[in-house]
Amino acid sequence: MMDDEYPPIYVREFPEVFDRFTFDYLFKRLLTDGYNNKEAKDVILYNCSLSALVMQERLDNGYYLKMALCLNMIEYFCLSLPIS
Repeated sequence: MMDDEYPPIYVREFPEVFDRFTFDYLFKRLLTDGYNNKEAKDVILYNCSLSALVMQERLDNGYYLKMALCLNMIEYFCLSLPIS
């Protein structure tokens, strides 16, 4: 289910995304909220400034299109925690 608040709070907490792990976290969190791959990419691009590494490794080579919502128990637990 997509969040009624745009952009979601957790996206606003990361105005700068300099590493792939932060991008992956935000991207998977958006997928969890019901966005598809292209919508999640657009939300991140519109609301966050990205490093050249993230642009090349995740966007330019199309890696974000291959990312799927594959949650194990640890990821599910971490994504379900409220951000304070």
